[in-house]
Amino acid sequence: MIATAENHSAHHAPAVGAEEQGVRAALYGVLSHLFFSAPSPVFLQQIAGSGDAVSDDASPLALAWRELCDTAGRADAAAVRSEFDEVFVSTGKPPVSLYASSYMAGRLRGQLLAELRGDLAQIGYARAEGSSEYEDHLSALCDVMRGLIVDEADADPAASFAAQQVFFRHYLAPWFSKVCTAINDCEQTAFYRPVAAFAHAFFINESEYFELN
Repeated sequence: MIATAENHSAHHAPAVGAEEQGVRAALYGVLSHLFFSAPSPVFLQQIAGSGDAVSDDASPLALAWRELCDTAGRADAAAVRSEFDEVFVSTGKPPVSLYASSYMAGRLRGQLLAELRGDLAQIGYARAEGSSEYEDHLSALCDVMRGLIVDEADADPAASFAAQQVFFRHYLAPWFSKVCTAINDCEQTAFYRPVAAFAHAFFINESEYFELN
């Protein structure tokens, strides 16, 4: 089970083992992949076979993960691809935006991107050359979190935890509930409803891990 931290602050990393950190990184990677593009048949089957990645308990996170795994096992890749394109990439304004600037009231996109790019540069990240997505895309933000967790193996645990906590608090915590609700409420979504349910449960768990609730 990926852990929730107790009795820690931005200056003290919680006692979380390498395996649990690996699970956190992997789940961020799954979300990054699912929100970047429609999953391939192979990736759907990989998700379907990973039900034990989150401990077998009755927590909202574990239940949401198993529901996503079950849905992936039944999903038709072509239908999921059509859904992804219709919901997130359709011509004009798509039904659901995956950009933080669409949900963070009072933050102009240019201002948010300038701040985000500055923070990414400070931690050694930059948009991939040739990428067409802005840095505030949900997929990109999840990938940064994945990278920060992976980088912990070669960094001071307290400093790594603080970097993760600050990035999550600034760029995911303010809007993840809004985008997950938008996906769930969208009439065109089917496969992405359990994706959104899992994402919400996972981000709630991360909020508790970082003591942001």
